[in-house]
Amino acid sequence: MALSRRDFLAGVAALPLLPLSTHANSDGSLHFLNSSNSVDRDALQTFKKRSDINVLMDIYNDEAEFIGGFLGDNPRYDAVLASDDSIAHLVQTGLLDPLNRSLIPNMRQIDSHFLTAAFDPNRNFSLPFIWGTLGIAYRKSAVERIPDSWKYLLNSGKYFNRIALLSEKLTVLQIAQKYLGYPINSSDEKALQKAEQLLIKQKPHIKIFSNNTQKLLLSGQVDLAMIWSDDFLKNLSTSSDLGYTVPAEGTLTWQKSLCIPKHAADPVAAHKLIDFLLEKGIAARLAKKFRYATPNKDALELMDKSYLNNPALSLPPAVLKESESRRFPTGNHNLLYKKAWEQIMKK
Repeated sequence: MALSRRDFLAGVAALPLLPLSTHANSDGSLHFLNSSNSVDRDALQTFKKRSDINVLMDIYNDEAEFIGGFLGDNPRYDAVLASDDSIAHLVQTGLLDPLNRSLIPNMRQIDSHFLTAAFDPNRNFSLPFIWGTLGIAYRKSAVERIPDSWKYLLNSGKYFNRIALLSEKLTVLQIAQKYLGYPINSSDEKALQKAEQLLIKQKPHIKIFSNNTQKLLLSGQVDLAMIWSDDFLKNLSTSSDLGYTVPAEGTLTWQKSLCIPKHAADPVAAHKLIDFLLEKGIAARLAKKFRYATPNKDALELMDKSYLNNPALSLPPAVLKESESRRFPTGNHNLLYKKAWEQIMKK
């Protein structure tokens, strides 16, 4: 059975880490571990022309590849673009260097909403470069109006047996808490109990819990589906009958952020690369090319209406204000989520 991202990270956390003695890479280049479809080699060539720093980039496609590369011994990465769950783990285990903000003047271009995050509260170790949302994908021909509230998925029989929710226990329970008026990262046991009861009550109206909700929507098996914005953009956005919306109550946001490993051979050069990638012109070009949401408010000024009006790429300020990044529960709180999910699944 394949491990989930969280299960994999939990397993890594239990293992002894490789020794991380600092040493320069023998080729003298800056090594960058990057997520696929995020930064292209043209950008790195531009950076080299401006800084005379050569960047060698490796690409990872999932969390297992990221952790394997990050903890590997050759090369030692100087800068990485990491997901929020990876950053949460790396901060906890002391594997990231604090950022020197004086070396990143372009961080002033980041929207203030993103200058705090549940997984890195004061942004001491990471700065956001890409973000996205959890939302509702829907069949336009099957709905009377845009389903702009989580109630259509969580507290309504209107689309009986035509609803698909993700099978990610943490995601679904956190969104249920959000719908009920609690913070996504609530530690209130009563909030979790209410979320559990809400989902048990709604379960007869739900066709399926699945981690491939986009396939169910494409095949016509459901009309409304809980989905991540990047999955919608990649798999569903070309269909004229499928739309995406983020409910007015707000949602769960995900991020990929730039950071510097504790073992970086040249942290000064790494800061220069991060500052370069946060420059509005560079950030805007990459966001348009790879079709992802940018947290760079100055870059948004360079975007056309088709980008700004796409709910999978840009949120109204009021909805963004209500949206939250995730903190991953640990210990007893994590066990409570597990027990709540088990109750939901067996009903």
